[in-house]
Amino acid sequence: MVTENDVRVAASRIRARSAPPGSLKERVSVRSVRKELGGGSFGDIARPLAKWKADENYHPVIEQADLPEAFEKRLAVLARDLLEQARVEATRERLSDFAEVERRREKYEEVLAEAAAEVDHLEDQVAALRSEVDRLRAADAATARAEAAPPSIAAPAAQQAVAARGFVDALMGRKLAREADAFWAQVRDAVEAAMRERGPMPAHAIYRSLPAELRRQGESVGLPLTPGWLRYHLLRMAEAGEGLAEIDGRFGLAEPQPEPVPGEPARLALADEVREMGKRRFWRRFVREVHVLLSKEGPLTADEILERMDPEWIAASERFQRITPGRLRFKLRGRIDEGRPFAELPGDRFAAVPGEEPWDGESAMSGAARNG
Repeated sequence: MVTENDVRVAASRIRARSAPPGSLKERVSVRSVRKELGGGSFGDIARPLAKWKADENYHPVIEQADLPEAFEKRLAVLARDLLEQARVEATRERLSDFAEVERRREKYEEVLAEAAAEVDHLEDQVAALRSEVDRLRAADAATARAEAAPPSIAAPAAQQAVAARGFVDALMGRKLAREADAFWAQVRDAVEAAMRERGPMPAHAIYRSLPAELRRQGESVGLPLTPGWLRYHLLRMAEAGEGLAEIDGRFGLAEPQPEPVPGEPARLALADEVREMGKRRFWRRFVREVHVLLSKEGPLTADEILERMDPEWIAASERFQRITPGRLRFKLRGRIDEGRPFAELPGDRFAAVPGEEPWDGESAMSGAARNG
């Protein structure tokens, strides 16, 4: 059986021999060692031979050239350096690929932010359209009630002249309007009396507390009083600041506002104001604040605008959707397309277009200002 020492001794003998004239030096291999030993298993020779090559730093290509020892060592060092350099280059290439992937990810996030801002803009437009539809429906309902007439008058005799019929209709419209005003004034007095007695209540509870005679009176003047119509009018009164307030679906008497201290204008905390705002109104106020900032500071990028904005406005945007530079750029570009007083300058900077009066956050520029 071949031992490890036999393999090491045979390998050293082969390595020590000089190259024959005109040919290369013999290579130390399993086959050459087995021939040197005169036999033995390839498996028994391969394991100790591999260990010998590692211990002796054996490089067959260099040694087969039969070069001087110093030159052989220098070539071995150079080979190691080249291998290390190749590893460094491979690592650098992988890092470059990672940086490119990260850059693309940031770009996709920017696109996603702009898409989210586009959704915000579309939601604002949908909310505005719904509000307009509700307003038109309410106006149509009011017109229909005002034009309604009792059967005895709504169906004039066939022989009545066209002019006389128009005159009667006009008189009836005014009469119904006066009756409607008087009726809702009575409803308001009854609602306030119920609230003073019982405190804040939901609309259906207020409806049940109203006198039955008042409900019958509404039917007689063509304005049937229902919980739905009562809630609608209470909301209108609360929004108009006519002495009522609505909190979490309950209506109550609004507390009188304290008189402002002379020289110190009264102002609600921004967080309290935002809780009372809808989404569309909030973003209208937000871009107005951006316009004020740009008017004072001059052209700025979206990042610079957010850095200099009041932190309360940035925090307040969390209630609807956190503002980011990408969303702000999209909102400002949308306002520019709609003719609002903003301008986009080179370098992704935005500027406020000055006007004769402070901008209200909604109005478009006049034609002269828009055309420069």
